[in-house]
Amino acid sequence: MQKEIVVIQAGWVVMGDVEETTAGITVHGASVIRNWGTTKGLGEIAIHGPTKSTTLDPAGEVRVPAHAVLMRIICKS
Repeated sequence: MQKEIVVIQAGWVVMGDVEETTAGITVHGASVIRNWGTTKGLGEIAIHGPTKSTTLDPAGEVRVPAHAVLMRIICKS
């Protein structure tokens, strides 16, 4: 598993350890990114981690069907 930011249909953005499944993905230890708090978008969070202004809401385990995944960003930190 690898930490990723996942952009989902209807404007949801979650971050956590992503596991591929036959139906899509499961995000373990997920947090919804409610407020990015960045000046350079989601890539800034993926590269440097959440900022002091980023708001993360714990969400536990999130299952996302493959058709609902719009983008996946691999996190470096």
